[in-house]
Amino acid sequence: MAIKSILKPDGSVAMGIATGVLVYAVYDRSLPSMATMSATPAHDINIEAGRKSAALTSAAVLAGVTLLTRDVNVFILGSAVLIALDWHARVANSRSPETGKLVTPGGFGLGGQGYAQASGQGASAKLSVVAS
Repeated sequence: MAIKSILKPDGSVAMGIATGVLVYAVYDRSLPSMATMSATPAHDINIEAGRKSAALTSAAVLAGVTLLTRDVNVFILGSAVLIALDWHARVANSRSPETGKLVTPGGFGLGGQGYAQASGQGASAKLSVVAS
């Protein structure tokens, strides 16, 4: 059974672009600015939670619009924007503000640099430098 789009070709592209804008708006409202993400420590749990929430909300919006329009172009354009924004947010949250290099969650920088890792919780957390 083939799914027949309710949109004409020019309307299909316009709806795909509009869906991409909706996905961008969800990410824009769910995550802080790129400057803020670059200034926070790598792998911040609040930014990660916002990124996951934005990805799920965007996927739901994308699925809803795709099912309503029954058009594959809407899905392709919206998915491309979703993947690009999610990758961008993941990379921004993985960078160390001190070095600007990517840092793995285990504590070792991809460029051979260590970073300060907290041990303990709350105000009594002790910092120790992890070197590679």
